[in-house]
Amino acid sequence: MPTHEQFSLSTLSDVMEVALEGVGPDLARRGHRMIVHLVDSATDTGRDLSPVADVIADVLECASLYSLTKRNLVHVVFEDDHVVMTVRDPVPDCGGPLARQLTETQGDRISCCSAVTERGAEVVVRLQVPVSKLESDDSWARNGVPACVPDWRQESRHRATVARPLLRERAAQ
Repeated sequence: MPTHEQFSLSTLSDVMEVALEGVGPDLARRGHRMIVHLVDSATDTGRDLSPVADVIADVLECASLYSLTKRNLVHVVFEDDHVVMTVRDPVPDCGGPLARQLTETQGDRISCCSAVTERGAEVVVRLQVPVSKLESDDSWARNGVPACVPDWRQESRHRATVARPLLRERAAQ
């Protein structure tokens, strides 16, 4: 079975599917519930998100370990050249230890901050996504501005996922 390193993960749907494949069984075994909200999940980011898939899995795992209620709300969005994750837990005491643990384990791969809100603890994690080969290839740019990726090349970068058919079905409704 191919690993995620063999595929270009260019959508949040792709990368979250890989991350949840890794941590999902452990979350289920411990009875942890995690609601994940992906913004524009099927939109091609133009970047290969594979390098951050393991970091996202670590964020999800740590969030589940530090949650006293065994439930988290996770909001994920791709902004500019970062994947931004907001992890919310109903218990205010969870944010600080989670942010410290993530900073210790991930070092300079992430920026992380925590806050206490009226809804509990909130930890915001920003992951820089490296520039992909396509973006750094000057032959695809004019006047220093990256050109659009031709449709045939964009389609070949996708892989079939479980989430993508479900997203198409929801969009049609």
